[in-house]
Amino acid sequence: MNWLKLKNHLDKYLPVYVTLAMIAGFYVGNHFDVKKYEGTLKNLNMLVVISMIYPMMINLNLSGLKNSAKLGKQLAIALTMGLIISPLIMYSAIWLTELFHPLDHQLALGLLLATVVPCSSMSIAYTGLSRGNIELATIVVALSFTLAIVTVPGWLKIFASSYHVSISVWLLIKTILTVVITPMILGVLTRVYLMRKLGPEGFLRIKPAFPAISLLGMYTIVFLIFMEKAKLIASKPGIVGLALIPLVLYYAIALLFMTFVDKAAGIPYKDHMAVTFTSVGKNEGTAMAIALAAGTGLMAIAPALTPIAQIPFLVSYVKAWRKIAGMWKCKIKDEEAVSE
Repeated sequence: MNWLKLKNHLDKYLPVYVTLAMIAGFYVGNHFDVKKYEGTLKNLNMLVVISMIYPMMINLNLSGLKNSAKLGKQLAIALTMGLIISPLIMYSAIWLTELFHPLDHQLALGLLLATVVPCSSMSIAYTGLSRGNIELATIVVALSFTLAIVTVPGWLKIFASSYHVSISVWLLIKTILTVVITPMILGVLTRVYLMRKLGPEGFLRIKPAFPAISLLGMYTIVFLIFMEKAKLIASKPGIVGLALIPLVLYYAIALLFMTFVDKAAGIPYKDHMAVTFTSVGKNEGTAMAIALAAGTGLMAIAPALTPIAQIPFLVSYVKAWRKIAGMWKCKIKDEEAVSE
């Protein structure tokens, strides 16, 4: 199989396949009772996320991890944006929305919750697909989840002192172990094995297979997300439309803000993509778990809707990687490995 050709095809038509996955998931979710398979789907979601991250980790360069750990400026910008500025941008987006239409306070809290949680595990995949610095993205994801143990309850107390929202520390730790640490260990071991088995030249020949598999995994997780949330979205179209306004404003403002800040700060292109995806993208699964623990169903709607705005915006940013690299006057060959 020509892995490079497949990778280029999946990359070229990425928006088309993502849109088809959204439509297909919404259709299936509305015509079939997927709720009775909730436990199975939860495990399937995790399996697909791992299958999407693991191939990226095969290209992980441990020496690059050491170098990324020394990038203090990049780490500081990513963590400050992801854990401090992001909630403030959403707060501003809610304020702008309420100038024209009031928001239910629980729905508003849910929107804020959707941005105070740490970055999405898919941020690593987005970084890889845009030829960004996977090693830096991995460190930011791990640090974000660790610091979120303090920042999430802190922000929730500031934004909603009247609510007693608990956070599962074990959920955060388990997420790090499952979607970052485990795939990283397996990826590094696989890389060592393939390098010994095939040699450097043989490994280079199969390198395009890994991002191709990650793309297929991303399309699958998009389908599953929209399938599981289809009936919730269809049953509350008014709330959905209203909640989407601040979400759209958040992603539009946050992506523009990060592009401007990183360019002004002199952050290299590959590091910029890692910083942007890990600071702007959010882990809606963690947000929904926290909302459900609080016992407020309406609060959980906003995190459930997050993929509707997050996926198109981040996928579009991935698709525009060549133009963004051009802004940095950075030339990257299509054949270049994602982690290089």
